[in-house]
Amino acid sequence: MIDKASIQDFPPMTASLLADNSGVFRVGTAEQYLTATDAGTARRQLVELMQAEARKAGRPIRVTVTDPTSVTVLLIGVDGELQEEPQSAAPARTAQRTTPPPAAAQRVPLIQAPPPAPAQPGPARPAPVQPQTPPRATPAQPSTAAPVPAQPTPPVSANPQATSAPQPVPPQRPTVQQPAFGTPPFQPVSNQPNAQQPVPAQRAVPAQHSVQAPPAAPAQQQHPIPQQQQAPGQPAAPARRDLRDAPSFLAPPTIGPAQHGLAGLLNKLGFSVPPSASERAERDDVHAVSRHFPRRRTISVANQKGGANKTPTVVNLSSVFARYGGGGVAAWDNNETMGTLGWRTEQGGHDSTVLDLLAAASDLLSPGAERADLSRFVHHQPGDKYEVLRSAADGEHVVTADEVDLVHRVLAKYYRLIVMDSGNSAGAPNWRRMVELTDQLVIPTTTVEDKKEGARLTLTAVSRVSERGAELARNAVVIVSEAEAKDTSIANAYAEDFRPYVRDVVVVPFDPALKNGVIRHDALRSSTQRAWLAAAAAVSRGL
Repeated sequence: MIDKASIQDFPPMTASLLADNSGVFRVGTAEQYLTATDAGTARRQLVELMQAEARKAGRPIRVTVTDPTSVTVLLIGVDGELQEEPQSAAPARTAQRTTPPPAAAQRVPLIQAPPPAPAQPGPARPAPVQPQTPPRATPAQPSTAAPVPAQPTPPVSANPQATSAPQPVPPQRPTVQQPAFGTPPFQPVSNQPNAQQPVPAQRAVPAQHSVQAPPAAPAQQQHPIPQQQQAPGQPAAPARRDLRDAPSFLAPPTIGPAQHGLAGLLNKLGFSVPPSASERAERDDVHAVSRHFPRRRTISVANQKGGANKTPTVVNLSSVFARYGGGGVAAWDNNETMGTLGWRTEQGGHDSTVLDLLAAASDLLSPGAERADLSRFVHHQPGDKYEVLRSAADGEHVVTADEVDLVHRVLAKYYRLIVMDSGNSAGAPNWRRMVELTDQLVIPTTTVEDKKEGARLTLTAVSRVSERGAELARNAVVIVSEAEAKDTSIANAYAEDFRPYVRDVVVVPFDPALKNGVIRHDALRSSTQRAWLAAAAAVSRGL
């Protein structure tokens, strides 16, 4: 059970799900966006975001969720429990529906009582419209009240037109006429002794008093009828909603027990200890990098300064996405001449480069081409489960923008995720075309001042390419890698410098396994692996 007393109203939390299966989760002024191929997936993504926020806050939260057909208030516990909170407006609506019957009941004696009723309908009816109307008894002629009883005007009073204008004795009661039209006037009808009388009354009244706004009366006669089906005092039936918007009746996934640290050891001995906040955050990151997207996604790693850790960033992001997502990842060295991605990764059973793939592009794009045909051109990484497309080995061929388009088409046919390494020239055609093909921009730097400045200049250069480039720069992820073991404070300071300008910043600790040679994810320290998992999760959340 969620403790409502511990819920705070600030910052306000709201969520919106749109008809195109996209949405946004807002915490104060911060916004997290989501996209999905169907409504069920969109709701699950939203639930995950809200559960993560509750865990982050360390207390239950209240979120007002708006979708195309309804507004729902959800309570989310720290343990992920979901509970729908009845909207505070619901009791008010019930009160509004149950209040009119007593009011109508008060009007019954005024209409039914034989002595006063004939005398009063006359004055009140002409009062709002035409005081001199002779067909009914007028206030100036009380003697006319005597013939009125001769008219069997229980029908007239039973007429919905008449009940819509029940005139009390005081002359100022014509103002009551408006509330009578706005509320269901059928309680008096149900109390009439002769149920068949309303029908003749409806036919007679328009002929006698056509001046008294007859169009309004039929409209009021028909719409309240469904409300008459409810007996007074009974609770109002809940409004029906579209079944297509009904949430799943399956229980949300539960949070498993702790698996790491002392808590994990205790659980192996038979205890049931929940995971710590850090372990929950790790699980959230694993879930983020394990996602498969509805279409191909391209991640570009760029810094105009050489030695800024671009290639190690491409290798480790590719490793994390492939390991947790089940392969389907290609690392592409898009250096305009000769890059170093082939030097930092394992070589397959051939020497093929991007030039060989370009020569066979038409065959690889043909309908009869198979996934195995691509194995002659990419280099599989057996431990980390991704493939590498190397740049030209001689450095003489300069890759053009059209060639970038062609290679990207081939890779997009066979891979769900493309991670692009890049050169150092923001003016090169292949570099600029890479920006146009990018879904998520990653800017690496180290704790060396000129690499940091190169990262800043790269963000500026990307933002000036186009409107899309400006959006990529705002949504970029900056990864600060420690150049030396003692650079932790410098790395944290660099991260804070970049944070106001980009979507996220992640710090990766120093690791000697990243300095030279082939990079294998298993060879990294556990703290370094955890940092790269966080970096890949930050990238994934932007896709």
